[in-house]
Amino acid sequence: MEFEEFKIMYEAEDTHWWYRGLRGVMFSLLGLNKLDGHTVRILDAGCGTGGTLQSLRSAGFVNTEGFDINEPAIHFCEQRGLNNVRLGSIMEIPFESETFDIVVSNDVLNDVGTTNEILALQELHRVLKPGGRLFLNLPAFNFLRSEHDRATDVARRYTKAQISRMLRAAGFKVKRVTYWNMVLMPVVIAVRIIRRESEEDLSKAARSDIVVPPWPFNQLLTLVVRFERLLLNVMDLPAGSSVAVAATRRKP
Repeated sequence: MEFEEFKIMYEAEDTHWWYRGLRGVMFSLLGLNKLDGHTVRILDAGCGTGGTLQSLRSAGFVNTEGFDINEPAIHFCEQRGLNNVRLGSIMEIPFESETFDIVVSNDVLNDVGTTNEILALQELHRVLKPGGRLFLNLPAFNFLRSEHDRATDVARRYTKAQISRMLRAAGFKVKRVTYWNMVLMPVVIAVRIIRRESEEDLSKAARSDIVVPPWPFNQLLTLVVRFERLLLNVMDLPAGSSVAVAATRRKP
């Protein structure tokens, strides 16, 4: 990703409806509201510009750390005042084994830099304590590929079945796997069709579609994804532009 894309992410992460929705899904599937923020140690594997780490800190989780392979990401984490991040790759996580109670990794396994998905999942498994929890968020369905994916280095999109198989192969027990952003999926499909690239387009610089809508629309869309979070308390969603997973490292 180019520096400009990290800057766009940094400026949008705190207010954009999609990021708000993602964190709501993460909190729900991990049951974070039921945990003591002073005793749980959390790793953000591929922390980007630090929005998730900041939200965890705001929620009272004081023992959080993160890493990212991209120096611009670390730069923007520092702009947030985060001093708990370091450079590192999900292919070789720079922490000791069995260190964390929870690991979250949002839209990293799908990245062009993740050349071996099973190895990356095994690394996430390694740094978790036995019984520790993993949360993954990933882009769903290959038919949704567009210019946005190229701009943000999305190499792969997943179905529930695909990511479940890989997690089990890496030694995890899958607890929940669900799509989300279901209500707005028709809009996402329309936008992605419009922005689908031709062979000629692939030679041009790509730009993501991360844009914070005007305030009333952003608030409305935030309410929509908040409604989906409520649905996730009682059911998994059958479709959506993202797939979220909660899994655990098995105890001996």
